[in-house]
Amino acid sequence: MLRITHRSLTATAGAIALVGVLAACSAPSADQSPEGDTGIATLETTAPAPTEAADALIAEYGEPVRLRLDMSDEEEADAWKARDRCLEDHTDAPQDAPVGGGGDSVSASDGGDPVKAAEAEALCLRVAPLPPWELDVQNPDALRFAQGVVDCLHDRGVREVEIAEADQFGRINIAFGGETNDATSISLGMQYVDACVASESDGSAA
Repeated sequence: MLRITHRSLTATAGAIALVGVLAACSAPSADQSPEGDTGIATLETTAPAPTEAADALIAEYGEPVRLRLDMSDEEEADAWKARDRCLEDHTDAPQDAPVGGGGDSVSASDGGDPVKAAEAEALCLRVAPLPPWELDVQNPDALRFAQGVVDCLHDRGVREVEIAEADQFGRINIAFGGETNDATSISLGMQYVDACVASESDGSAA
């Protein structure tokens, strides 16, 4: 399955954030079970309580930036700089500045301590940019927005496309390919997702 995650929309056409990951699909989360006859999943959302550590991080790295669907790649990369700098300060392996949106994780392959890396990931999450509001798991209308994107993609011939679980940053994602990694759905999905996100964002017809 190809999951669509981090890459900003262009200012003209727009595009959902994009990191391709091919992996076997797991069963849908109970948080995404249909509610009533709307066909739109629901998610339980609870904002994390602020802590002294978070206050100290914000004092040092600044308030998290809210990403926008119409951000340029440069603007989105800038939005991730505080989180990247936090990771550099709290891990053994320096992190390269992300291209086109960031959100990369620290891993043992980077040459650092995996335990320390995991701790840094959790700590620096506090200063990571917030998802675009349209796709923020805290937004009660985000799943409706994502469903609109999925419906648009279906209309354009993408057979295997679904709403995926929110990522660690609280961003609802779109996944292509289904359990069989359908190549046509992946190809068409990547071709049309920009237009469908932009269409759903401005309310125009797909």
